[in-house]
Amino acid sequence: MPQTRMRMRPWLEQQINSDKIPGLCWLNKKDKIFQIPWKHAAKHGWELEKDACLFKNWAVHTGRYKEGDVDPDPKTWKANFRCAMNSLPDIQEVKDQSISKGPSAVRVYKMLNPPVKAEKKVLHLLQSADDIKEETVEATNSIHLHDDHSGYVLPSYAAEDMEVGSTFGKKQF
Repeated sequence: MPQTRMRMRPWLEQQINSDKIPGLCWLNKKDKIFQIPWKHAAKHGWELEKDACLFKNWAVHTGRYKEGDVDPDPKTWKANFRCAMNSLPDIQEVKDQSISKGPSAVRVYKMLNPPVKAEKKVLHLLQSADDIKEETVEATNSIHLHDDHSGYVLPSYAAEDMEVGSTFGKKQF
């Protein structure tokens, strides 16, 4: 039976709580604010096992990397990890606390309260309504009218069959 993979947020919390990855730690556990070491691989002193450990663990966890199968690719691991983090609706980078350069480069993130199921349902319904509107607009824009419009003209009636008159300017009692 295949083993199910943990979602990223619980997996990440487990990694932070393990204290096994250098630099990965809670800055404020109560507020769920944490930092991830984000040292650039081209910088002096960068080490695969120390500076790419979290990214490698995520690649192994997702099945993108198996030890010994292929050459290590820390650049891709980091890119995949970053994309996965950016796609999470309940984790947000705290950019003003992140340090982008130097030997102590880190990214700081905050785990937000996950949306309640009812909120998810409302968001899903709103998204569905937007999709329907978009499809309707697309369908309306794709209607093709023929150049010959004679088929769209109302049949003519004899003048005696039509009631002609105006109530404009007349007082009604």
